[in-house]
Amino acid sequence: MLDKREVERVVDLQVKSYNLLTWMASAVTEGFIGFDRAHEYGTLPEAASAWILNHYCDIPIKARPDKQELPAFSNLFSTYLQNSFDLLSNPGKRRYSPDAHCFCPMCSWLVDAPNLKSKKVMPADKRQAQRMKKKVVVNALVEIGSSLSEREIGSFMAGPEVRESLSILAYAHDLLDRTKGFAAGPAALVLWRGFAWTPKGSPKKNFRLSAQQIVDGEADVYRSLSEAASEPQDVAQQ
Repeated sequence: MLDKREVERVVDLQVKSYNLLTWMASAVTEGFIGFDRAHEYGTLPEAASAWILNHYCDIPIKARPDKQELPAFSNLFSTYLQNSFDLLSNPGKRRYSPDAHCFCPMCSWLVDAPNLKSKKVMPADKRQAQRMKKKVVVNALVEIGSSLSEREIGSFMAGPEVRESLSILAYAHDLLDRTKGFAAGPAALVLWRGFAWTPKGSPKKNFRLSAQQIVDGEADVYRSLSEAASEPQDVAQQ
């Protein structure tokens, strides 16, 4: 099971990284963000880390990571740049240097940051999200020392009573992976919408992710799995 302190840590990183994303987009629009250092680095996590250090004191506290968390924060932050948004205009539309034009990942993204929209979720992304949820279920079954058939696992995952809990638990595991530099792409959006959106497909008003929601979701998934695994075989497959 997840360690609550680690969950609290990764949620704090997620909140701050998203706050930085939105702050940076508005700062680019207003023209007071400089681009004098990030372009020296060739990969997004390194570029993000360098940019954050260079502008550390300018970043609002609600969007500023502790410096010891910078590697994990930069990994997580860079997944937004890589996987969550599409650019609406061509990179290089606005010059940020009077003498040169850099097309490194960070600078190219920063120039067009205000012109972002959420990626369109494709069927492949939904299938990937299902695989991520199934992995959570299989690992949970191992932890509780139980087993279910493929058919039973499918039935469990399709149950509306675990829709949100399973989505938030899979999303939490994905957040942990993102702090290590692994990103699942728009499948993460599918998971997010599984608990942050209503079943009818609209965002929940004023929703804010918390560590306690993840802890409660995990407990619900494990409890529901234990109950499903304890049912007689013929009953479980009806």
